[in-house]
Amino acid sequence: MVRRYLSWLLLCTSLEVSGQIFEFTDLEKLPAAVNSNGEESVPLLAPDQSKLFFVRSLYDGNRGGKYGGQDIWVSERVAGTWKPATNEFRYVNNRDNNVLAGLSADGNVAYILNSSPSSRLAGIHISKIRGKEWSRAEFIPIPGIENEDFVGMFVAPEFDIVLLSMRGGDSLGEEDLYICVKDKSGNWSKPRNLGPTINTKGFEISPFLSADKKKLYFSSNGPKGFGDADIYCSERLYNSWETWSAPVNLGPTVNSKKFDAYFSIYGDTIAYFTSNRDKALADIYTVKVSEKPGLLAAGQSYLHKDEWDRLIGKNVQAKLLFEQKNPTLTVAHRELIYYIARKVSLMEDIGFHVIVREEDDPALTADRLKQIYGELRQSGIELKRIREEQTPSAIKTSNVAVIELLLYREEPH
Repeated sequence: MVRRYLSWLLLCTSLEVSGQIFEFTDLEKLPAAVNSNGEESVPLLAPDQSKLFFVRSLYDGNRGGKYGGQDIWVSERVAGTWKPATNEFRYVNNRDNNVLAGLSADGNVAYILNSSPSSRLAGIHISKIRGKEWSRAEFIPIPGIENEDFVGMFVAPEFDIVLLSMRGGDSLGEEDLYICVKDKSGNWSKPRNLGPTINTKGFEISPFLSADKKKLYFSSNGPKGFGDADIYCSERLYNSWETWSAPVNLGPTVNSKKFDAYFSIYGDTIAYFTSNRDKALADIYTVKVSEKPGLLAAGQSYLHKDEWDRLIGKNVQAKLLFEQKNPTLTVAHRELIYYIARKVSLMEDIGFHVIVREEDDPALTADRLKQIYGELRQSGIELKRIREEQTPSAIKTSNVAVIELLLYREEPH
């Protein structure tokens, strides 16, 4: 249920993520052909959607037996039915932990994470399909990911982005999400922490990047969710890998009172994830996804970071911090709003999106928002250029309040 602060806003009953509305329906647990008496996780669908790749743990049929690590398994879908899973990775699976971290766009290359309690992780492995089996894995080093703690990984199909969940020297909690980016010369950057918007004092795991590389899905037990660990979505802002929207909980259809993680989505119509909501060991579930126009309609998009820097200034951050129980805009708040508004007041194609990041009291938030609207109006910004709509699960309860101003552009018709 979307929170409504101002009387002229429309009430929306779906999940809002930076201008898009997500609805999840038809939750289904996959059949015994996929889910065994062991534990299934990390579901990844082949590009042609004919096969589902996943990991089995605590399973007698693994190369190392029930307690000998994790193996990659594959189930083929024929005439809409999943066939019993097979071991197409017999040259890859061993007694250690073998996890599929991604697939190339054509489905012919697999990016694999092989880890062992007795060795340090220093990169990933690549395997290629040969007939109906995958080749022995070739090791590819990536600097900076040497880590003795648990590591999870997602590799983009183009092999240019690696997302990691690990405990690094600058981690905020148990495990944080990091990113490695490959430059035009083929060199990988060292892992960079995605920062406090994404990472919490808890753990952040199971990253998955949407096909357009704009939405990040992951699981965390840091925010107050529905249970043990919930699945969230955050959108990349200003075309930057350092700036993200506040994570939004995917809601009670996807998330449960138990552990929910390893979400992957395809064509914005179908998604797979792992949950132990029915029993002690996790199984794989699927859910239908519908995506509808939300706060930002077709033809509207947030300003990229370089546009913001050019119009507003490189060192200007449009976040208003309120002390606990203080509903009043300070002089500094008003000066900041006036400064930004005057910079774009004559640019009628640019609008303001007012986002509540943290709050101490919903009633006080309403007072603050009314004052912000008033300041924007007095600074020459018409009401039609202001957007404000909040999702309760995206707002962090805190001793202070934080309200952010984002700028979006209306593309000409």
